[in-house]
Amino acid sequence: MRLNALFYYADFFLSAALVMVLAVCMLMEVTAAIAAQWLAAASLGFAAWTLVEYFVHRVLYHSVPYFVELHDAHHAEPDAFIGAPPVIGIVLFFLLLHFPISVVSVNAAGGVTAGMLAGYMAYMLLHHAAHHWNVPAGTWLYRARHHHALHHHHSEEGNYGITTPFWDHVFGTALVPSRSGPRRRAA
Repeated sequence: MRLNALFYYADFFLSAALVMVLAVCMLMEVTAAIAAQWLAAASLGFAAWTLVEYFVHRVLYHSVPYFVELHDAHHAEPDAFIGAPPVIGIVLFFLLLHFPISVVSVNAAGGVTAGMLAGYMAYMLLHHAAHHWNVPAGTWLYRARHHHALHHHHSEEGNYGITTPFWDHVFGTALVPSRSGPRRRAA
């Protein structure tokens, strides 16, 4: 879906604000044990985000007809502000993660949700950078941008991870450049 600049950037700021709110809520009752549990849950949430991101991109955006059409629009115009309507992802994080986990532990729910939101922010920032920023060659961000560029310019499908190429290597969908063009890395 084509978005205006306000809607395109809305989740960047809303996610950051919600991560801060969740962290402040944890700090209101902080002990070393609570902080450690929250940080462990946030780390787990961030790691889980990378796997969710990979499967959403690989399965939903490349296999489910309605989402394929939307994703194809992004591939046709990679510099355009195309994406999901704002707030939908954030609402899903709270409905599918925060509220169910909070039945067991409000602290763990806050940490997992904050970690997922931080991962979502990393995804949005890296994806935006891959299409809109000029970055110095040889940097980590340049390699991330190159990884995503192979996803857009190849004969095979692959390189679904934006935040990390880790899952592409695990599931055998990593593309490597060659003189004859991108090819899939042997799993």
